[in-house]
Amino acid sequence: MISSTTWAPRGFPSEFPEKYEMNDVEMERIEAMANLKLKDAQDELAETQKDDSDISEMKANINKSIASKLQSQDDIDDDLKEYDLEHYDDDETYEDSVANGLKVSMLPGLSSTGARYHEDENNADGDAYITLPTERELLEEKQELQVYPTDNMILSTRTEDDISFLDVYVYDDGAGAPDGAEEEDGDKFDPDVARGMTRDPSLYVHHDIMLPSFPLCVEWLSYKPFGPNDNSNVANFAAVGTLDPQIEIWNLDCVDKAFPDVILGEPEENSVAGLTKKETKKNKKGSHVTTHHTDAVLSLSHNRSFRSVLASCSADCTVKLWDLNQAQCVRSMNKIHQGKQISSSQWSEENGSILLTGGYDGYVSLTDVRITEEKSMTKRFVVGSGNEEVETACWGPENTVYAGTDQGNIYCLDIRAQKSLWTLHAHDSGISTLDRNRFVDGLLATGAMGDKNLKLWNVPTSTNSGNPSMILSRDFGVGNVLASSFAPDVEVAGFITIGGASGSLQIWDSLSNRTVRKSLGGQLKSLQDQARERAKELGRSSRISRKYRTEHEQIMVPDAGEDDDDERLEAAPETEQVEVDDEFV
Repeated sequence: MISSTTWAPRGFPSEFPEKYEMNDVEMERIEAMANLKLKDAQDELAETQKDDSDISEMKANINKSIASKLQSQDDIDDDLKEYDLEHYDDDETYEDSVANGLKVSMLPGLSSTGARYHEDENNADGDAYITLPTERELLEEKQELQVYPTDNMILSTRTEDDISFLDVYVYDDGAGAPDGAEEEDGDKFDPDVARGMTRDPSLYVHHDIMLPSFPLCVEWLSYKPFGPNDNSNVANFAAVGTLDPQIEIWNLDCVDKAFPDVILGEPEENSVAGLTKKETKKNKKGSHVTTHHTDAVLSLSHNRSFRSVLASCSADCTVKLWDLNQAQCVRSMNKIHQGKQISSSQWSEENGSILLTGGYDGYVSLTDVRITEEKSMTKRFVVGSGNEEVETACWGPENTVYAGTDQGNIYCLDIRAQKSLWTLHAHDSGISTLDRNRFVDGLLATGAMGDKNLKLWNVPTSTNSGNPSMILSRDFGVGNVLASSFAPDVEVAGFITIGGASGSLQIWDSLSNRTVRKSLGGQLKSLQDQARERAKELGRSSRISRKYRTEHEQIMVPDAGEDDDDERLEAAPETEQVEVDDEFV
């Protein structure tokens, strides 16, 4: 199941991500956190046993019964006593391991070098030896992790058999001239083309991260927590919200990492300074907790204007603003949606102080976070009759917002005139995904929890023109559609990710579909000219400006081949690119 997805723009991921190596400081921090969690669990267990006398008495009787049976067992074989099998499964404590001798490697300094231990089978004495990786092996390992500056990272949260992951995909749009086009001098900016080779588009899983709970949302961050609060802080991180009230932040340029870099929502327990403190005061049920969420995190939005700010919405009916420099909640608002769950959030790209939210109270809200008074900081707009729950919301063009509800309706609201411009019954079940293309005016994608089809719509781009119309509806074989997201870069302007209740993530170049291109009129030509000018300023050639000269439609699924040492040039044929007949609905 793919529950959420988003993109990382080109140029932000490190070209050569590093492999995570745990140092002594990190190990001490993790051990201290684990001990604190264990102590908390023991305290809770002791409190429960104290309050529940019946259970305590039952356990005491059971322990007495077991003790009497063990005392009467006198016929244990003497040969087995020395092995102490009764304590075979007991965990060895740190003090025991010190007393018995610590198990350490012969040469600890080689633990992170890829050194391998071998035993000589041909030697009767059983001599052992160590080999170090060759320069070629190190280079091949480095190339396996390489991310080209023209690659896009795609983030997708996946759950299989009750185990959840954050999958980090890399989409390589290829190099050289697209089908039906001629090569240009600017194509040689790519090192493979400069060597006389070309690359076909490819999609593969770069690495994955195991998550502690079922993921509900993922947001890409261009800001490193605790980093400098200026333009030099350019990073590649992901924030993940799950059924747990905490928010995990991961460094995407670090592979094989087992623990998040930051956990928002537990500042005391997850900082080294806070490990010596313990908050014993219990929050009263129903009180407004201002330091952290107390229920599932439903939505995350990173502020592109003030990059140290992250907004989160939760099933605990609050909106919280997090300062990534301190990894702490600096503001918590619980009256924006009248005590109802808040399902969606998105910062305005034009005004970084305005936050759009949608809630189960049937309203979308615009909140100016510069205002201190919570009563006057928010403007609320009713969606429909107010009897529908808002499942998702996003900004539209020219002071409009879109809202999708649990009844399958899409509403377009004029926030200045404070009225509804049009209503679209897009699906017969609750809207699960709603996204607007940033480069093609009026191109809207929708999906629903009970619908296997992703739908594209042509919607009005001004407040005084027409009604929306469907362009295309398609079943991508992912089950009920749960997530979709348009690409953030002009060179892949038509690409959209699709994830659902079954199957793997898919990527579709919607502009490669003849029906979609027809519906755009002259917008595609304008987009291609814009991309050509941008590439020319950088001394490169634009691929999208030379695409769509054939009727080949592009739908891609991740490579499923076995891991090997083949170069990326050889991985492209494994990518599934299918020609699909155009569908009119």
